[in-house]
Formats: sequence, structure tokens, C-alpha cells
Amino acid sequence: IAMFGIMVTAFPKVRVARQAISAEEKLGLPSNATSIRSSISDSFTCESRIYGYYADVENDCQVFHVCLPVQFPDGKEETFKWSFICPEETLFNQESFTCTRPEDAVACDEAPQYYSLNEGFGQTDRPEDSSQAPQ
Repeated sequence: IAMFGIMVTAFPKVRVARQAISAEEKLGLPSNATSIRSSISDSFTCESRIYGYYADVENDCQVFHVCLPVQFPDGKEETFKWSFICPEETLFNQESFTCTRPEDAVACDEAPQYYSLNEGFGQTDRPEDSSQAPQ
């Protein structure tokens, strides 16, 4: 009778604790974003918004988002969101779509009143009478 020896090797299961994902990581902001703003909220949504730039009032307009709704050939729709943080001592001015000093910007709590300015993206000024167009 031949005896076969079986050698069993056991490796301990390594478990890595899941780390909580911070708001700045979820938003795709730089890892040092909290040096500009200590607490960052991730409550802004692009759902039902047209393409454009949006000041984030929950973050005192220091964060802004670019929303891009897309319709795929199969008919499915998805809205993409990219988030950005303004440099120190600036906030996103919804009227000019730039990061500016607070005294040069519309009041942050009034920013949603200016969201409709996004409707102008992609629009070009054209003469009403085509005979006035340069030839």
C-alpha cells in the first residue's frame, strides 16, 4: 500500500478595512481641497439640469459643478457631473461663470437665480436680417 502524503498549506485571509470615502474624493476634488474649505458637502445634484456651470450654495459657492446631460443611441439618458473648487478667498460667481473675490460676485444665496444664464451656452449672436451679414 502506498501512502500519499498531502500537504495542506493555509494562508490567512487578509481583510482590508474599507475606508470611508470623503466628499472631496467623491466629487473628484484635489486631496488638499479641505485646506481651502474644511467641510465639503456632496448634496448638489445635476439631475434635471441643462448643460452648464452651477454654483454650489451648500458649499458657500466655493465649489461649483459642470453638469452635462447625455442621451445615448439606445435612448438611455445619464447626467454627468464634474466638480471644482475655487482658489482660496474666492467663490464661484454664477453671473460670470468665474471664481472671483466675494465682493465682485453676486451673493452666493442668489446664485440659483442666475442658473438660467446657462441657457446661453452654445448660442451665437446672429443678425436678424441676413442681408446685413458680411460678404
